[in-house]
Amino acid sequence: MKKNILIRGVLLLGVVALLAMGFTGCTPTYPPPPSTGTVYLVVYGSYQYDLYMDYNQYFNNVYQSTYVINNVSIGNHFFEAVDYRGSSWGYFALTKFIGVGTNYVYFYPSGGSIL
Repeated sequence: MKKNILIRGVLLLGVVALLAMGFTGCTPTYPPPPSTGTVYLVVYGSYQYDLYMDYNQYFNNVYQSTYVINNVSIGNHFFEAVDYRGSSWGYFALTKFIGVGTNYVYFYPSGGSIL
């Protein structure tokens, strides 16, 4: 009789242990942490500019104002503002680290002499 109770106790303990191990992997899944940011491109200047990020054009012939690029990956990015007539008329470039949330990039393009 005692042997029967002992065997049942060990089996019950084994089943409880297996269930406990199985349920520990069932943790609630939360949304992953954000991995992108929003970039506000602020352009100062009197002319029209083409705006680039990582050598890809995002805006064409834009005036002094603020422009938005959403879902930019976190990390360093290269930004350029080039006068629509060419870089000799106005150019500004910088590399900036983009983090989660809101990021501002300020452009102050200037160029050579105007003919």
